Amino acid sequence: MIFEIDVSGEDIFAKDYTIVIADKNDTIRGFKFNSKSIQDLVLNYSSNKYRYKVSKHGKVLLKIRVYCVVIYYLFENLKIRNKEITLEICRDFHGHEREITSQLKFFLENKLGLKINCIYLRLPKGSNADKYAYLMRKDTKNQIKGYITITLENIEKYLKKK
Repeated sequence: MIFEIDVSGEDIFAKDYTIVIADKNDTIRGFKFNSKSIQDLVLNYSSNKYRYKVSKHGKVLLKIRVYCVVIYYLFENLKIRNKEITLEICRDFHGHEREITSQLKFFLENKLGLKINCIYLRLPKGSNADKYAYLMRKDTKNQIKGYITITLENIEKYLKKK
């Protein structure tokens, strides 16, 4: 099984930033950040409530962690277990492939029992993930099929200090 992963938006902490997973058979799952969640994430990060240092590097690591947590919940929603999958991941966090792969292995392999192979590339325009990430971000009424609800508490479960 091959899944593409792409995002749409300028920054993960920007309103309507969208993360999508898609396969060639039109299985689509996406999550769009809302203003309140972003505001709370940034405030809690600035208040030193997360395990990431308040610094430029710490903020990048936090963004990568949030990205991987969302991907985990998108795959969890598909209820795929004990399968081998290939992830074609768009290079939206260029230079951080090692961190992303490590975190996706933790979430998808350890928690969901998937065996993953990560490939980083520039997804072609018109690929399902590219197309739906853009469409979902622009969908002001959230009418496209495939949205997943992820609460701030679900995300913070993997961010807070132990």
